[in-house]
Amino acid sequence: MKGMIDAYHGFFRLPDEEEEEFKSGNDVLEMFKYGTSFNLALNKVLLWRDFLKVQTHPEFYSLNKPARFSEVSLEFSRRTRDVALEITRAISESLGLEPDYIYNTMNMDHGMQMLVGNYYPPCPQPEHALGVAHHTDHGLVTLLIQNEMNGLQVEHNGKWLAVDGAPNGFFVNLSDQLHVLYWLYNY
Repeated sequence: MKGMIDAYHGFFRLPDEEEEEFKSGNDVLEMFKYGTSFNLALNKVLLWRDFLKVQTHPEFYSLNKPARFSEVSLEFSRRTRDVALEITRAISESLGLEPDYIYNTMNMDHGMQMLVGNYYPPCPQPEHALGVAHHTDHGLVTLLIQNEMNGLQVEHNGKWLAVDGAPNGFFVNLSDQLHVLYWLYNY
């Protein structure tokens, strides 16, 4: 995990003109999406984050810089895919279904996997900024790792609670698609 965090740190340390080579439009299916959430014209509260999204499945894409990003991201994406698939098998079995029920129902051979790195640069007015706004994840399973900053919060019973991540551990978020699948199966 540290290798993947370091690889993303390497990307966000590239000179601006090198990062700009990977800037993209609004198509969610692009191989790479690099950009910023900061838009003073649209946001009353500043969403203070830069991001890099790299598609790794069903076809693996990677950056040619920084050095070793491609190698590290390939290995990391393979391993995290295995973890996510094992989670879906366990959920299927816990529901009394065949282990590959979710895998087959969701056509996961062709499903998209993304690596996403967020960078929160120093903010001149942190009292007016958020890293990422209130949202839900639109995928099936999100495996989130945090660096030493531990900024993740979750909403529970109307209150925001800080989530302290275990060192070298994942925070597993069962995202919107799995909630819908569970609801369809149980009602």
